[in-house]
Amino acid sequence: MPVCFRAMLIALLASPFANPLASLAITGGALLAQESDRTNTQTEVKPEQIPLTKPTTPVSKPNLKPSLKPSLRPSSNPSASIELVEKANKLREQNQLSEAVKLYQQSIELNPEFVPAHYGLGVTLRQQGDLAGAIDSHRRAIELDKTYMPAYYGLGIALYKQGDMSGAIAAYTQVIALSPVGNNLAPTYYNLGLAEEGRNNLKASAAAFQEAIKLDKNYALAYNGLGSILRRQGNLLGAIAAYRKTTSLAPNYTTAHYALGIALYEMRDYSRAIDSYKRSISIDPKFPNAHYNLGIALTAKGDLAEAASAYRQATVVDPKNAEAYAALGNVLLQQEKIAEAVTAFSRSTEINPKSANAQMGLGLALRRQGDLTGAISSYNNAIELSPKFAAAYNNLGKALADQNKPVEAIASFRKAVEFDSTNSVAYSNLGNLLRVQRDSTGAVLALNKAIALSKGELWSDYTSLGLALADRGNLKEAMAAYVKAISIKPDFARAHFSLGALYAIQSDVNNAIRSYKEALRLYEVEKNSEWVGIVKQALQSLQGIT
Repeated sequence: MPVCFRAMLIALLASPFANPLASLAITGGALLAQESDRTNTQTEVKPEQIPLTKPTTPVSKPNLKPSLKPSLRPSSNPSASIELVEKANKLREQNQLSEAVKLYQQSIELNPEFVPAHYGLGVTLRQQGDLAGAIDSHRRAIELDKTYMPAYYGLGIALYKQGDMSGAIAAYTQVIALSPVGNNLAPTYYNLGLAEEGRNNLKASAAAFQEAIKLDKNYALAYNGLGSILRRQGNLLGAIAAYRKTTSLAPNYTTAHYALGIALYEMRDYSRAIDSYKRSISIDPKFPNAHYNLGIALTAKGDLAEAASAYRQATVVDPKNAEAYAALGNVLLQQEKIAEAVTAFSRSTEINPKSANAQMGLGLALRRQGDLTGAISSYNNAIELSPKFAAAYNNLGKALADQNKPVEAIASFRKAVEFDSTNSVAYSNLGNLLRVQRDSTGAVLALNKAIALSKGELWSDYTSLGLALADRGNLKEAMAAYVKAISIKPDFARAHFSLGALYAIQSDVNNAIRSYKEALRLYEVEKNSEWVGIVKQALQSLQGIT
């Protein structure tokens, strides 16, 4: 919507706060794993990552053409005041703001009641970042002429940038009241939508964006703003439709492709989200967080190599992006590139020492590198930063157990479940360690809790429960637990071996041999030479008994 004014240009830029994307929370970048003994491996539970949004600066251009002359009050030289304002307007268009300010002020000195001079001064001061001065100038223009609609519009923008959403809304509402209905009002309704969103009135914001679209069906920014509100309201399909309309009207509007990627990601349509992020990057390779969000979508799709590449590029675009380094570290852990993961997490903690997630990620990487002391230090750092960080307490417990400090490890696991009573991994780890410490009663309680909560490796927890029940002499219940584990995961060698041992205790040699042989077959498939040897010894001990 191009604009041409003789006396002045209406304020064009909406606030840097004007974000057609609502901000999403992210817990310090990479969302990390908890470690578990459930399968005698370092099983990881990976919560979903959430993409970041980044504020943009949309532009609205009301097609307003106020005249100088009706606002001109008597002066010794009225034509001189007009000429000064016209010269100031041209300087402002050329971004020579300081020179423009001087001419507006000279015009006001010649005629203190010359409304366009006060208005033009307000616009220029706002562009210089002097919001207080801009607001005063616009209000002076309104004081002189309460029907001077451009001053209300400029006031609305300045108040919005200052964070006064209610004041901005009042000013835009006055613009609407003073103006004839027409597509010239579309930018005002758009900015009104931004202000309503700024005070979290989503319903009113959506209505304003819709009114802007009604007045101008090709207003790409308004569709983008509407998409933001619909997404925040949980209407992802509506948001996607609005963003697609935006990109059809403005194919090179980077923010719209980026916002579309976020909505598609939230719909778990990772392939199309990836396409949208890539389109955004192709338009603006340095668009904030686009590479980072692309990495998150690629991770969700399971393409770890490409995800790592995207995170690395995010750190190139923004070398101070601690979240990108942490996310890279998380992917490198999954790829078993432990040394590189340590480097990535270390860099993240250097940039942002107060990120509990990055500290925990560093702990995970150091533990897998065999540096238990360093891992424990990092976990403690995470806990110091976030005292109720249940996952960090769980991982600290694992490292302490590795150091053969069972009492401290048990205390750490108990802290984990104290702060997160739904943490099945911590209950599982607690149960396993209590059993090793011969507290079979506590082990049974913890493992039953893990089973009740878990949606993951139940076969491992049932096997551990069977061992704890057998320790207590509850052989019938132990057998039921082993059978349950095998029914869930028939190729779980540990359950077959444990069942064979239980049969052997009960002198059921034939069933013991059958279970041991199945365990042996599975361990051979796994190429687990240690357990192959253990099972062979168990079978040899039964020779001659049958």
